[in-house]
Amino acid sequence: VGAPGMMERSKGVNLNLSAGRGMFPVPLLTICSATKTFVDFFSQCLHGEYRSKGIFVQSVLPYFVAIKLAKIRKPTLDKPSPETFVKSAIKTVGLQSQTNGYLIYALMGLIISILPSWIYFKITTDMNKSTRLTI
Repeated sequence: VGAPGMMERSKGVNLNLSAGRGMFPVPLLTICSATKTFVDFFSQCLHGEYRSKGIFVQSVLPYFVAIKLAKIRKPTLDKPSPETFVKSAIKTVGLQSQTNGYLIYALMGLIISILPSWIYFKITTDMNKSTRLTI
């Protein structure tokens, strides 16, 4: 149906998938981090514009989910299966315009937010050095 149908009915939900990488700057994954931040801010702006029209826009910012593409085969507490993540995230629809969708992710974001930036940048830079392509 899309936005015109939602506008006509004054009712609807739009979920935009961002990523935990969009919550904070991520050295060595700059473009990925910046584009995920854009999706999140764009979603928040749309939510502000459309909530009075009955349309709820939500930005979902997950961290890693156990999928083959991410090369994570076995789910863990901090890397849930897609099914576990979706069951958790769907419970936040209509409650929060911005969510990590999963309690453990929210706790991870909270911990990151209270770290001094130099510690956060050191940790993320060291983690991402192994995945960075060198030309």
